[in-house]
Amino acid sequence: MKNEIMEELWKIKDQIAHECGYDIDKLAKELRAKENKEKAPVVDLTAEAKSVTVKS
Repeated sequence: MKNEIMEELWKIKDQIAHECGYDIDKLAKELRAKENKEKAPVVDLTAEAKSVTVKS
């Protein structure tokens, strides 16, 4: 089954990876710079982490 949404996301991911020279450290640096410029977290997992419960 063809999933057009996933194909578009993979295309964008590949483009971003190419732009960063497939260097994860460069990608992280660029994301941090974008986050600082926008004054808002690019990814905020704090709310998710707080809602996780461990079952015994």
